[in-house]
Amino acid sequence: MDFSKEEIEKYRIFEAITGSQLYGTNTPLSDVDYRGVVVPPMRVLLNPFYPFEQKDRGFEEDDRTLYALSKFFQLCADSNPNIIELLFIPKQNIVLTTKYWDKIIQNRELFLSTKARFSFSGYAMSQLNAIKRHRQWFLNPPTKKPERADFGLTDSPIISGENLSLALNVSLDLFKDNVVDEIQREREYRVEKKKWDNYMAWFNGRNAKRKELEEKYGYDTKHASHLFRLMTEGRELLLTGEIKFPLQEAKLISEIKNGKYEYEKMLHYAEMFDKKFERWYNQSVLPKKPDRNKLIELYFEIVKEYNGKENINIAS
Repeated sequence: MDFSKEEIEKYRIFEAITGSQLYGTNTPLSDVDYRGVVVPPMRVLLNPFYPFEQKDRGFEEDDRTLYALSKFFQLCADSNPNIIELLFIPKQNIVLTTKYWDKIIQNRELFLSTKARFSFSGYAMSQLNAIKRHRQWFLNPPTKKPERADFGLTDSPIISGENLSLALNVSLDLFKDNVVDEIQREREYRVEKKKWDNYMAWFNGRNAKRKELEEKYGYDTKHASHLFRLMTEGRELLLTGEIKFPLQEAKLISEIKNGKYEYEKMLHYAEMFDKKFERWYNQSVLPKKPDRNKLIELYFEIVKEYNGKENINIAS
């Protein structure tokens, strides 16, 4: 059940310009990113074998992501940083809006909760971990693909197939000494092989711009700028219950992306920021969890009105 561009356009209830154009960190060379929400037709909503997912990377030249209403509700209630910011888009960034989206904005407090403490800091720390990992690969890249022979292993292990996978995840006390030794070497080989595979995926997959940043500054400053954006957004949301765009810290975020801070200083600031999240969490104006019951009511109210199906009955 594929959808044409014309159908997708018809089902939109909201779309906006996001990314650097929203944050206030854009340059003349910046891409234009779009995010939006659609209400799929009833033939999709009522079909358990066809969950409508988002359409990524647009139809032409722009980066564009459109989320089904249900997906949007799920991610927003979970305080997904890239989704919850759609609740605070300023007028100048809105491409399309409708009465259905107005209803969501009028009830946006239902989505908000202190879960933002964990989602924003979690996403930020994932960026920091990626920076550390990539910097290590950049400075000290592995030089050789691990081979089974390097660990004294043959191509025909004592335990093979599904049994080997099980053996790697149970207590070694269950096996004889000669088998234990091989399982341990097998485990070490697989750990090193996974590290190599991750390194090669990074090495072959990074784009030219990211490579240039790492070679110029010694770390991926774009990752770092995302890290600080997430932290400043999370702080503002927890303490005020909203996020204002363009971001007040846009200048700082741009400076980080442009390599103003050396790696060690950036790392210090990031770790200091992360420690403060617990304090902001304790000071937050947000409730501990979103109001899921009212969100469910809101969701079906929009679906019914959009499809003109007042006779849809939803079990509570």
